[in-house]
Amino acid sequence: MSASDRSNNRRTVAAYEGYARGYAAAVSATPSDRAAEDLRALAAAIAPGGRVLDIGSGPGWDADFLETLGVRVRRTDVTAGFREFQAERGKTAYPLDLLVDDIGERYDGILMLYVLQHFERGQVDGVLRKLAQGLVADGALLMSHMLGDGEEWEGGSGDYRVVRWSVAAMDERLARAGFAVERESFIDSEQRPWRSVLARRRG
Repeated sequence: MSASDRSNNRRTVAAYEGYARGYAAAVSATPSDRAAEDLRALAAAIAPGGRVLDIGSGPGWDADFLETLGVRVRRTDVTAGFREFQAERGKTAYPLDLLVDDIGERYDGILMLYVLQHFERGQVDGVLRKLAQGLVADGALLMSHMLGDGEEWEGGSGDYRVVRWSVAAMDERLARAGFAVERESFIDSEQRPWRSVLARRRG
């Protein structure tokens, strides 16, 4: 990992530190119909009462919904502002930086929504390998990525790093890390099209 790649991620995290509460206020605490369907698919893909690692939990709304489905969730976020926000509402979110930290345990499922776009292209293989290592055999991963090609900076101050991936390129990376895609869904937006993927760790 180059120093510039690491610096780009740090810059994005710092931007979230300043915007964590604004983000929490701007994002609905209730998932959209499509998002709820994706989360239900993750819950159905693991054993009843299974454990899910939520990476980039943010305000924790998705974790809240999963818990209503009987899933045990370990909430994590690299951003202290989000962890503090969750603590104030009685939830515990732990620090986890996928670029430097090991997951440590193995989970039945991993949830990582709206996070992958903040990693540089050369960092993604390592991130996906960590996710595979953090899952039990046949464990399930629900993740999202922004569709397209190229990289850019977004936000009012240009401090949010965004790396886009085509379907074929992301599926190649997932397969390389040991995942098989089982389900996909899309948010169709001209400027910010997203794809969510439910993938299974092979073996």
